[in-house]
Amino acid sequence: MGGEDRAAPAPGAAPGWHAAWSDLAGTVVEPGRCSGCGGCVIACPWGVLSLDGESWTPRLAEAARVPEGLERCVHQERGCTLCARACPRFGDWEADGDVAALGRRRADDEVLGACRAMWLVSATDPEIAAAGQDGGLATALLAYALEHGVIDAALVSYTGAGMRPRPGVARSRAELLAAAGSRYTYSPNPLAYAEAVDLGAARIGLVGVGCQASVPVVAAARGAHRVARRFALVIGLLCSRTFTDGLFAGLIEPALGIPREQIGRMNIKGKLQVWATRTRGSAPDLEVPLRDCDPFDRPGCRCCPDFAAGHADLALGGIGRYPDRTFTIVRSERAERLLAAMESDGRITMLPAREDDPAAVALIGRMASRQRGRWPDGA
Repeated sequence: MGGEDRAAPAPGAAPGWHAAWSDLAGTVVEPGRCSGCGGCVIACPWGVLSLDGESWTPRLAEAARVPEGLERCVHQERGCTLCARACPRFGDWEADGDVAALGRRRADDEVLGACRAMWLVSATDPEIAAAGQDGGLATALLAYALEHGVIDAALVSYTGAGMRPRPGVARSRAELLAAAGSRYTYSPNPLAYAEAVDLGAARIGLVGVGCQASVPVVAAARGAHRVARRFALVIGLLCSRTFTDGLFAGLIEPALGIPREQIGRMNIKGKLQVWATRTRGSAPDLEVPLRDCDPFDRPGCRCCPDFAAGHADLALGGIGRYPDRTFTIVRSERAERLLAAMESDGRITMLPAREDDPAAVALIGRMASRQRGRWPDGA
């Protein structure tokens, strides 16, 4: 396990690739650019990297440190470079991912990434629509993909009491329904990759924010094929930021007056909205201006330029005038085919976003353009 990429660059890898853990630690983790996506962890064939659950940054096991070598890994001394290859914030990551996904670099005006079409989509299955967020497309997509053999398993997030998210694997409709809905504190969904592989999944779906959605294509571009080759569908989520766990104790609990275990649902619609029940249709019990949430931003999000999950097959969000429809940016041919098949089978209804909600299209463009200024100059 892992030998295919360790001794020499794999076919298609960036020529002359030598960057390894010490480079990743020095240029991404220590300066605060790490998103906590878990790409380096799942790419490591030696199991010496883990993701700190408080800071959401990778840590090298003490046993794997070169004595007196600061952040040097014993396996990089033997030629292993897989962690740096899979990192979607290391080096020229965006261009590498663009070339792998599109066959070219994106143009300066493609702030959303490549775009074949934009749709406003709603799941027709009432159970999925009720359980999912803003139309339920993510859940409907994964359910359809499982049913038709596009994927064998999906990397998702589940929540326990108090909206505590955790990465997990879904292989059935029931599991997808249990995972439905949005999380605003962080869940590094790619970390469920090993569990999916252990369960025998050869074709994996991933739903996650932009940094996570970039892992498969960046890994593929740099020759980390052991991980990249299993991803058959990547669903990105429009994301301006996620929050630390302190959001609950520091803001929501005092304002709402109930413990986090009684919080049933959250959403962002210009404000952070919180419900003390999972019941749909009721007004939120609490609305908080987003500026009040600023102290609880995850550090890695503050320098993330990727609002629109530009390397996903398609990107989804709850923006626009239709609360029961998912704003959908289609990027790949396989996503286009999948949506067409779902519409033909009556699983979804679709409205053209540019015609039916041009204000939402314009807003997403502005948000994406503004967020692209977050990436540090020279990084």
